[in-house]
Amino acid sequence: MKRLRRFGHRLWKDRILTLMALPALALMILFNYVPMSGLVLAFKKFDYSKGLFWSPWNGLENFRLLFLSGDTFWRITRNTLLYYVMFTAVGTICEVALAIGIYELVFKKLGKGIQSILILPTFISFVAVSYIVEALLQNNTGLVNQFLMSLGKESIYFYMESKYWPMILLLVKIWKGTGYGSVLYLATLSGVDTQLYEAAMLDGANRRQQRRYITLPMLLPMITIMLLLSIGSVMHSDTGIFYQTTKNIGALYETTQVLDSYVLNAIMKSSNYGVTTAITLYQSVIGFALTVSVNMVVRKISPENALF
Repeated sequence: MKRLRRFGHRLWKDRILTLMALPALALMILFNYVPMSGLVLAFKKFDYSKGLFWSPWNGLENFRLLFLSGDTFWRITRNTLLYYVMFTAVGTICEVALAIGIYELVFKKLGKGIQSILILPTFISFVAVSYIVEALLQNNTGLVNQFLMSLGKESIYFYMESKYWPMILLLVKIWKGTGYGSVLYLATLSGVDTQLYEAAMLDGANRRQQRRYITLPMLLPMITIMLLLSIGSVMHSDTGIFYQTTKNIGALYETTQVLDSYVLNAIMKSSNYGVTTAITLYQSVIGFALTVSVNMVVRKISPENALF
């Protein structure tokens, strides 16, 4: 009761700030929590005539169909996890390297210009990206194949060969997201006390040693927070890069189909919404469990870098 009174007193004391936060809170509840009622569909056999809440229950049948669906489910789960690891590892390295490079530029205006140019791909839609990729990879007229043929080599049918696409998608992801992703790290570096570098220079530390003992330790908390936040979406993928960039070509599914693109395909081609809801619930549960587990590990190793 005392806690409730204390909470009410704080709300009244900060009533102006509370009032300002209400629209954002309402939107969060509307778009993040109200749709969670649809998760009940994962345990039902959906019937259009009866609707969401009055369709008959079927227990864990949707999950049984999901886990016993053969190699498809485990293949797309494998692809989802591998792409997450690859995108996160390479993306973080590129973002940190870009932030350090821009921060250490002597000509600061040049650094701002480079940063602005590298952020631009973030605002290009994946529909446009798919056409850019196609212009590069088309069988005979694409720039890559024209270059190969100029060297006397045979052209490659990229849209029929799935083995090339992990690297293609990685390059697209890095090109599109590195500039924007480096902004947080660059902001962190902007807040570092320059006296630390001056003291290090007086002690005879070269540029490499300054990066190792000052820059990277200062970036470590932000890197940890970003990794912890991304782990929650470990089973989710950007549908644009996997569905639109690959043009959803079946010949590429072996290495390009992930859980989210599989769900989108299933929704568009079938009406078994119970199974697709089961997949999304599976993604959320795994992401939640990993976030909590990794945060516990970080809290034991470095409590100041933990989320909670």
